[in-house]
Amino acid sequence: MSSSYDVALSYDENYQAGPVFTGELPDLDRLNLGLPPASFLGYPVNSTLGVPAGPLLNSAYIKLYADMGFDVLTYKTVRTGPQPCHPFPNVRPVQTGPDWYRSAPPGEKPGLVTLETEGDLADLSITNSFGMPSQPPTVWQADVRQAKQALRPGQVLVVSVVGTARPGGTLAELAADFGLAAGWAAEAGADIIEANLSCPNVQSAEGSLYQSPAAVSQVAAAIQANLSGSKIPFLLKIGYLENSGLIGQIVESASQNGAAGFAAINTIPARVYDPSGEQALPGEGRLVSGICGAGIKTAGLYMAQQLLEARQRLGLTAAQFAIVGVGGVMTGADALQYLKLGCDGVQSGTGAMWKPELAAEYKQLLKSSLVIH
Repeated sequence: MSSSYDVALSYDENYQAGPVFTGELPDLDRLNLGLPPASFLGYPVNSTLGVPAGPLLNSAYIKLYADMGFDVLTYKTVRTGPQPCHPFPNVRPVQTGPDWYRSAPPGEKPGLVTLETEGDLADLSITNSFGMPSQPPTVWQADVRQAKQALRPGQVLVVSVVGTARPGGTLAELAADFGLAAGWAAEAGADIIEANLSCPNVQSAEGSLYQSPAAVSQVAAAIQANLSGSKIPFLLKIGYLENSGLIGQIVESASQNGAAGFAAINTIPARVYDPSGEQALPGEGRLVSGICGAGIKTAGLYMAQQLLEARQRLGLTAAQFAIVGVGGVMTGADALQYLKLGCDGVQSGTGAMWKPELAAEYKQLLKSSLVIH
């Protein structure tokens, strides 16, 4: 079992080399034939199945996953200035158990241990710790344009952006930087913007903004202002929350300030150790890193249900505020589970990294379910 991102290489080496894939590309005309009509934030698409920002480092990765049949492709998070990646290694398999993310006392992060081997894909959980690196804007803007050219009919390009918190800076300044990044991504050709408010792998403020309704409001308003001259919609990427009242507040804050919806969830933070009990990922501040894969599926489905219920309580429709389900989508059946719950789209990160054929599996299953029902 191998990933399109070579975990034995550094982030920069993966960025330069492009994705690893030796299989056959599907016949997309045949694969898409017979799918039900679909749209995503107003765009007609072959399906609402996509890949979140994590695995799609640049246009080469976008092209592979577009060729494999994923229809909503999210370009990895970019900034208004260059940012290096955390030190290698950045990805390690970890052992998770049922409700592991609820196992720690209040105020503490749960602890997990890395594994020597990956095991079966259906059970694979990983920690990833990149720190939202970014190329300089001139580089990523040019590459976003190439990524847009790589899309097939019925596919859309989402560009993930993040503001950069400066020492001594204010929330208003951080929100303005989000807005600037969103505007530059729109100029580069993004069909949709996604603002990442929820990265557990940075120690600065931009990684936990989703927990504050006031911060969600301010960032969304800044992005809306920068996109006011276009019709480009924007999503907010948020992390896992337990409190249904807080979830309702952030839905209200986002919807009132122009956001077209949420993508949830991002990775869940945990303390990660190697089997000897030492910190698994080297470097200061890297004991805690994000967990994704099969181990967060239950949390992802819970959050999706909470968001859908909050949307209903606020009297919002799917057209007014979309919910994109993310977390633990390792198979086509997992993707269908999110859509049957009521999500307006679904994304696979870890599953798609280790199995780019997942889009074909999903579409064949979707067509089979239509025949059965």
